[in-house]
Amino acid sequence: MPSLKKHMPFHLKIGRGRWTALGAFLAWTAIFAILYAQSPLYSSNQNQYFLHGLARAGLGFLNRDWLAGTADPTPVFSTLIYLTYALTHTDLLFYVYYALLMGVYLFSAYGLMDLLFDLRRSKVRSLLFVALFLGAHSAALRYLLSKLVGSSATFMVEGGVAGQRLLGQVFQPSTFAVFLVLSLYLFLSNRRNWAILAIAVAATFHPTYLLCGGLMTLAYLWVIFRKTRQVKAVLLYGLKALVPILPILVYTVVIFRPSNAIVYAEAQHFLVYFRIPPHALISQWLNWTVVVQGIFVLAALAVLYRKSLFPIFAILTVATVLLTLVQAATGSNTLALLFPWRVSILLVPLGVSALLADLVTRVMDAWQPKPQTTRWLRGLSLIAISGLMAIGVIRFQIESADLRADPANPMMNYVAAHKSPGDIYLTPAQLANFRLVTGAPVLADFDSIPYRDADIMNWYERLQWASWFYNNTMDRNPCDPLRNLIKKYGVTRAVVEQNAQHTHCSSFPILYQDATYRIYDLSPQK
Repeated sequence: MPSLKKHMPFHLKIGRGRWTALGAFLAWTAIFAILYAQSPLYSSNQNQYFLHGLARAGLGFLNRDWLAGTADPTPVFSTLIYLTYALTHTDLLFYVYYALLMGVYLFSAYGLMDLLFDLRRSKVRSLLFVALFLGAHSAALRYLLSKLVGSSATFMVEGGVAGQRLLGQVFQPSTFAVFLVLSLYLFLSNRRNWAILAIAVAATFHPTYLLCGGLMTLAYLWVIFRKTRQVKAVLLYGLKALVPILPILVYTVVIFRPSNAIVYAEAQHFLVYFRIPPHALISQWLNWTVVVQGIFVLAALAVLYRKSLFPIFAILTVATVLLTLVQAATGSNTLALLFPWRVSILLVPLGVSALLADLVTRVMDAWQPKPQTTRWLRGLSLIAISGLMAIGVIRFQIESADLRADPANPMMNYVAAHKSPGDIYLTPAQLANFRLVTGAPVLADFDSIPYRDADIMNWYERLQWASWFYNNTMDRNPCDPLRNLIKKYGVTRAVVEQNAQHTHCSSFPILYQDATYRIYDLSPQK
C-alpha cells in the first residue's frame, strides 16, 4: 500500500512514523465525519439493508419476517451488521464505520489530486484544497443548496445523477463506493494489484458496483496497453481483476437469475416503473441539475487533459453517456436496473475536486503570496473548517430531535415492549422504520424490497392487499380487507392512523391508541 503519510492533508507533523500518520488520518476523518453530518439511525435505506443482518443477530423477532427470509442482495454487508450487533449489542459502531469510510474517501481524493496537481508543494495549497473539498461535501452547503436552489440540487456538487451518490447521509452498502476512489488513487500510484482489490471490496459489499468496477477495469486495461503495447500484460491484468470479483459475481448471477422469463420481466417492470422510477427512468431524473453536473464533468475533462487520470476519466464518461443513450433508445428494463449512469457518482465529485485543485494551483502560482499572507490563509481555512463542523453538529442535533419528535414513537415503543413471536403487523406506508425500531415483522412496506423476481411479485401482491385496506375509501366495511389479510397472510395486528376514518373497524379490539395511532388486535378471539 502507498504510504499514508505521503499524501496526508497539509502535512500535520506531530512526531514521526506510521502512528503519526494514522493519528492524522483519524483526526481528519473525524473532522470530515462531523461536518458531513450523518443522519441518526435508522434512516432511509438502512431500513432495508440492515434487516438481514439484524434479523440474524436476534433483534426482536425479525428472523420471522418474510423479507428477512428472502435472498440477501448484499450478503457481506449483512454479515458485517450481524457480527457487529451480535458481538456488541449496540449500533454505535455503525456511525464509526461510516466515518472511517469517509476517511478513506478524503485520503483517496486528496491523494489523487496531489498526484495530479502537486498540492504538497506548499502547506497552504494543501490546506486550501482540503478546506474547499470539505466545504463542497459539507452539510452546510447541502442545506444552502436545498433552501436557495431547490431540493433537487441538494447533492448537486458531491453526488451523481438519478438520486445516486458516493456518500450520502446514512451508512449503507453504497457507501463502499469510496473504495472505487481508492482504486483510482492506487492505480495511478502504480499499486495496480491493490487497485484491483479495492474494486473488489466495493462490488463485494454492493454488487451494483459490478458494472462500474468493470468499466474502471476496462479503462485500466487501456492505460496498460497504451504504456506496454503488450496484449499479454493486458490479459494477465484482466485475469487478476476477475479473480477477487468472481465470488460476488457468481453469487449475484446464480441467486438472482430469472425463475422464468415472464415473472422476471414483470418483476423488472414493477421495480422500474413502480418502486424506483427516480433511479431507473431517465425521464424522471433528467433535469437542470444534471446539466450543471455535466458541465462540471466536461470542465474537469478539460482541466485533466494531459494528466494521468484523463484517459480513465474520459473512458468512464463516454461509457456512461453511451450506455445511457442505449437504455433510452431500447427502453431496456434490464439495463435500467444496472444503472449505467451510476458511474456519475465518481465523475461528478472527482470532477469538482479536480476543478478545485486546479483553481487553488492556478491562484497560488499567479499570486505567490508572502509568508504573512499564507499564515492568514491558513488561519481563515481552519476557521472555515471549524464553522462547517459546528454546522454539522447542529444538523445532526436537529435531525435527532426530529426523529425523537416523531409522533409514531410512542406507538412503536409500545410494540417494541409488547410484541410476541407470532405477530405480523400491517403498517401504513410512512412507517418505513417500524421493523428496525420495534423488532416486529410486518406484512410489507413500500421502501424495503426483495430482489429475486418471485419475491418481488410476492412483495407487490402484499402491497396491493395492504393498499386495499389503507386506500380504499369507497369500501363501506373496512373490516373486510382485514379479514382477508388474516386469512391470506396471518396478520395479527393492524396499525392505523386516528384521522383516517375509513380504516377504523369496530369489529376488532383495540390494543393501543394515542392521539395519532391505534393498533387493532386481529388474532383469534377466545
